[in-house]
Amino acid sequence: MKTTPPKRITIIPRIHGKMTRDHKMSEPDIYWILEKWLERHPEVKGRERDIQITRGRWTLPEGIRTEVISVSILPGEDIAGYEPAQDADLYQYFLAEEQDEGNCR
Repeated sequence: MKTTPPKRITIIPRIHGKMTRDHKMSEPDIYWILEKWLERHPEVKGRERDIQITRGRWTLPEGIRTEVISVSILPGEDIAGYEPAQDADLYQYFLAEEQDEGNCR
């Protein structure tokens, strides 16, 4: 009998690099963001192995290539009902606008 893996819970939604005012690319430091997230959520301490960082490449509408990153964790009572928006201040600047998956390369 084939079992399906549990649906992962997104803790950091898709984020990607942004062009700064001085026309330099600013990529998110996912490890810093995740470190700050873990500081806010000590209830998941010890489950770091259940956290998965997913990466891909996007071409922004301006034609600029960037990395798109999201972070998820396996479900558990310690994270039940979690809403990523409660920690949006950690990654708000890098939050990805919805794009067609065709832009992901």
